[in-house]
Parts: sequence; structure tokens; C-alpha cells
Amino acid sequence: LTGLQRSLDEATAELELRRREVTNHQEKEQALSQELQTLRTRAEAAALTHEREAKALRDQAAAAAKQRDGALREAEDARAQLRSALEARAAGRRELLEAQREARESREGREAERRQ
Repeated sequence: LTGLQRSLDEATAELELRRREVTNHQEKEQALSQELQTLRTRAEAAALTHEREAKALRDQAAAAAKQRDGALREAEDARAQLRSALEARAAGRRELLEAQREARESREGREAERRQ
């Protein structure tokens, strides 16, 4: 009977040890599950933040492209105005030179008549 009691005590001790091991593993598994959930939540939040930032950057890039296009149009308009102004200036200069030539020829003609 003593041998049986000892075997029962050993089996009970072994069973208690295994129960504690199982409980310990369950607690570790639960802690790991909680940590995994926390990491998933953080990853989702980071992904949302990244997507918002990416959208903001895309919006900024689109606005910058729009502004650049407007500036390019303004620059082309300014170049066209400058070409037009230069052409008008050149035409005015030609007209002035022509008027000066005509005035000189007229003056020379009057002087020649007076001399005769």
C-alpha cells in the first residue's frame, strides 16, 4: 500500500507540475497574443498615417505642378510680349530712321534750291 501511495503521490506531483507548465504556456501564449494584437494595431495605425502623408504629398505635388504650369504659361506670355515690344521698337526705329533720312533729303533739297 505504501508503494501505491508513493506512486499516487508521484503521479499527483507530476500532474501538478504538468498543470503548472500548461498554465505557464497558456499565460505566455496569451501575452504573445496580446503583444501580436498590439503590433497589428500599431502597424495599421502606421499604414493609415503613411497613406494620409502620401496623399498629402500627392496633393502638394499636384498643386506644385499646377503652379509650375501657370508659371510656364506666364513666362511664355511674357516672352511673347517681349518679342512684340522688340518688334515694335525695331519698327519704330526704322520709321525714325526713315523720317530722319526724309528730313535730311528735304533739307538738302531746299539748300540746293537756295544755292541756285
